[in-house]
Amino acid sequence: MSSSCGSTGKTNGPMDCYFPQKSRDKEGKSGNPQVDAKAILRDRAVTCFARWMYDAGLPFNCVNYTDTFAAFIEAVGQYGPGMKPPTYYEVSGPYLKKEVVEVNKIVEEHKVEWNKFGCSIMMDKWIVRNGKMIINILVNSLKGSLFLESVYASNSSTDSTKMYSLLKSTIDSIGAENVVQVITDNASENVKAGEMVSACYRHIYWTLCAAHSVNLIFGDIFKEKPFSTIFN
Repeated sequence: MSSSCGSTGKTNGPMDCYFPQKSRDKEGKSGNPQVDAKAILRDRAVTCFARWMYDAGLPFNCVNYTDTFAAFIEAVGQYGPGMKPPTYYEVSGPYLKKEVVEVNKIVEEHKVEWNKFGCSIMMDKWIVRNGKMIINILVNSLKGSLFLESVYASNSSTDSTKMYSLLKSTIDSIGAENVVQVITDNASENVKAGEMVSACYRHIYWTLCAAHSVNLIFGDIFKEKPFSTIFN
């Protein structure tokens, strides 16, 4: 089976689509523009991928996960034509379990650093679009920041006692001897919970989140005139 990749009148095979066509002589007897086969193939691939993104409702910024996304594109390209897409069973079963094993290896590498040099616990309390409150718990060390878990807090109050209980359980699970400080925003319940932590664990400091403080400062500034009239 053959296909025509250009407009020279000559019937070319499929392999000719993967290579740039040679120009005729310098006198321009051919006169036809050179076909950029790579650009054509990429345009087709991106079109198919974008259509799948729109159909699945994926956010546009998913393509910015350059490390994993670029590796995926490279792997598909190395496989070549005829690759079948993964099944629901594969991505929800064996491959998910395999990824959990890999993530646990990364966690263990972080724990080694926690044991050597200590770490900081960071808590970020926020409300998602549906109105539910989520508390994200992260651990920072020389190895970097690691997401530990999310706690659903909409069904219970987040007073100082509850926040202290959450901080204490996190400290104990990591090992109090490995924790240098806990970092939260400066909401009143967090301030009190931080003081309770420092009283219980003499070597652990409570530190307010600098980014949250800066956000509050700018929020107050922009409420004042003339800023409020400019940005409204």
